[in-house]
Formats: sequence, C-alpha cells, structure tokens
Amino acid sequence: MTKPARAFDTRLAAYCAVVDDGQMLLALWDARATNPDHAPRWTLPGGGVELGESIEAGAVREVEEETGYRVELTGLLGVDSGHIPAERRLHGEGRPLQTVAVLYSARVTGGRLRFEVGGSTSRAGWFPVDEVGELNRVGRVDQALALLHDNEPDWSA
Repeated sequence: MTKPARAFDTRLAAYCAVVDDGQMLLALWDARATNPDHAPRWTLPGGGVELGESIEAGAVREVEEETGYRVELTGLLGVDSGHIPAERRLHGEGRPLQTVAVLYSARVTGGRLRFEVGGSTSRAGWFPVDEVGELNRVGRVDQALALLHDNEPDWSA
C-alpha cells in the first residue's frame, strides 16, 4: 500500500536576467514588512505567476512591476525547483513549499527605472556584471549569470 502524499503548496515563478552593456538589472527582495528579521538581498526581477497567466506573461509583468521596465523575452535559460520546509516559510502556512522557477533572458524595450511600492521588492538598479558577486544576493542571480554565460557566450559584449 502506498503512503498518501503529504500536503504541500507549489509556487510557480518566472524571473528575467536582463543584461545590457555589461550591466545587470536587479531588484532588492525585501520582506521586512512581514518579517522584520529578513535581510534584504538582490535578486532577478520576477516573481509569482498568477493563476491562468502564461509563464512568459508573468515574467514580463513582474519585471515591469518591480523595475518600471517593459521587456521582451529573448530566451529560456532554464528551470529550477526547490523545497522549503514548512518551518522555514516566510508566511508560515504550515505546509512545505515546492518552488518552480523559470528563468528567461530578456531585453529592455521601454519604460524607465522606478521602484515597486507595496510589493516584495523595495529598490531596483543596474550593476556592473563583474561587481554583482560583491552584492548580498540570492543564489538565483549567480545561477542566471552562469546560464547566460553557457547559453550566450558574448552576452556581456
């Protein structure tokens, strides 16, 4: 007899790696409004895909919400999954979380830099790619840089 699966939540998210002229666009993930002990970290612009929304549309929408820029997706970099135990979830829903993150490369087509208000990020900015390693950042930033390098060897040109 098979043991029934334990209840868990799934979060589908889409992120964009935007690099232009040797600079990478990042957003500051800042959960201090709901978790005062959270240390803000730089991340790729992106986030949760809404129910019924295509993954591509979610990626484009999230970049504009968090940075003010309209983007065009230029390629699929990869898909990553992870697991967050119930006790480590920021919102403490009491169930473990399976994360699925779709990473795209993208280019800016319009808009201008601005900061998200009332969301999961508090700032956005451009950083020289060779200085990103000095930032307090989430691992997804390094993953995207590695994927960009592997998939587009001349990406920093």
